[in-house]
Amino acid sequence: MAGRTELTSYAYRKTRARVLADSDVCIVCGHAQADAVDHIVSRARGGHPTDPDNLAPIHGVTGCPTCGRKCNNEKSDKPLTQVTRLKTSRDWYASP
Repeated sequence: MAGRTELTSYAYRKTRARVLADSDVCIVCGHAQADAVDHIVSRARGGHPTDPDNLAPIHGVTGCPTCGRKCNNEKSDKPLTQVTRLKTSRDWYASP
């Protein structure tokens, strides 16, 4: 994990916990129970690594318990506009 030390810092872990406490709705599939956070604008594309405004809930390694998607793998370092988001009867992406 060379070059990714910000992911283990206390400040990052605190920010991650705050993002997940605010919402656990995944930015990719729109289902609840996201267990990780991801950069909205990836670090590779110039996104700030620890800015809470650049972090959003996402399903991590275990995937989404509702649809089974591996959301973080699908998003990778692509912009959200290039990721296929679920079409549902409810707008899960809207802020409460």
